[in-house]
Amino acid sequence: MPLSMWNPTPGLYTRYGDVTPLVTATDDLLNIMGSRDELRLNFSAADLPPLASDWTRDFLLLVDGWAKDADANTAFSQGVEPLPFHGMTVCPYPPSEKFPDDALHRRYREHYNTRPALRLLRPLTLLTTSGGTSS
Repeated sequence: MPLSMWNPTPGLYTRYGDVTPLVTATDDLLNIMGSRDELRLNFSAADLPPLASDWTRDFLLLVDGWAKDADANTAFSQGVEPLPFHGMTVCPYPPSEKFPDDALHRRYREHYNTRPALRLLRPLTLLTTSGGTSS
């Protein structure tokens, strides 16, 4: 099927393009991905010792991150925000805690989190405007 049967979770996702700085360190600079997004990682084996002719090489990928879905039983399931961070005491974190808001994190958000979620499907119910007509 070429299109999803549901709308992506509303919010700002990581822009398309090179996200190497977001995936090379364990930090709070997140690569925010939605349904049908993909991330391609390339690894060079040039500096590794050669393999015997009947051997193959496997790679393990250590991932540090969070997953959120739109399930009604998931906290804050109807939007990308609030973003998780390593210093939070619990998930979801209380109102007294916030995603880091220093210069580095503001630049990260302004530079990378610029792709709004698509609106693929109209709502099943019509909204009524203040004038009483349907839109």
